[in-house]
Amino acid sequence: MERLYANAKLNLMLRIVDKLPNGYHLLEMINVPITLYDELIIEPSEGFEQIFDPPIDCQPNKTTIYKAYELIKNWVGDIKLKIRVKKFIPTGAGMGGGSSDAGFFIKYVLDKYNIHLDENMVNEIANKVGADVPFFLYNKPAIVKGIGEKVYPFTKFPELNFLLIVPDFTISTAWAYSKVKLPLTKNERNSILNISIIDENKLLEIMRNDLEDVVKKEFPAIIEIKDFMTSLGAKKVMMTGSGSSVFGIFEEGLIRSAELKTKEKFTNYRIFTCKTFGA
Repeated sequence: MERLYANAKLNLMLRIVDKLPNGYHLLEMINVPITLYDELIIEPSEGFEQIFDPPIDCQPNKTTIYKAYELIKNWVGDIKLKIRVKKFIPTGAGMGGGSSDAGFFIKYVLDKYNIHLDENMVNEIANKVGADVPFFLYNKPAIVKGIGEKVYPFTKFPELNFLLIVPDFTISTAWAYSKVKLPLTKNERNSILNISIIDENKLLEIMRNDLEDVVKKEFPAIIEIKDFMTSLGAKKVMMTGSGSSVFGIFEEGLIRSAELKTKEKFTNYRIFTCKTFGA
């Protein structure tokens, strides 16, 4: 029996650059891994099995892990493993839990079966599973471009302390993107593609999420959460992905009191504290 700890991520920037004819959006993002984890318990089996605890609202052949299994068995052959996923990362909250599970599964299987594929091939497999999966192959603070397939890790990145609030509702990613109206003249300003080192002040200056405005119109609770964390002394408050999770960046000395006050205020929401890592 082996255990993997597949971490979540946050988007510290999500900038929509363009829309492709196939409906996908081209993005420019800053993604960071955080200290919030699913636990994957893996043991030998007579075939391939996957169990989720608690159960997830997804057909077994539609999970990210199963999609990864279907793709990599072309190189590995039969994968006789039982995978039990203990879910601690909230689903449908913009933190990439399913993508992380798949990314860690891909890396584990390729290593276990001693399969050596070039980096481009592994990234292609990951991208076919899901747009966030390539990021988790690197699992470091990174600039992410395209539809998620281009990952450029930072060589230096600040350690940040987050207070994370997960409301008691989810937001459809497809719905959020469908509501975005791109300008007729594409705006390429503020590209961060060539940055490999960033400090906290610069990061706070450029952080943005282009999905926030459309989401806040339909889900005013996002505004309430942001205003509350700002009142607690957060240096920056932002929604991650298409939501519904919202995070605040705090000084380490404020994070505990902010957590307690948030739990008193939002009794039906899930509250976490976590940090960046990997840089």
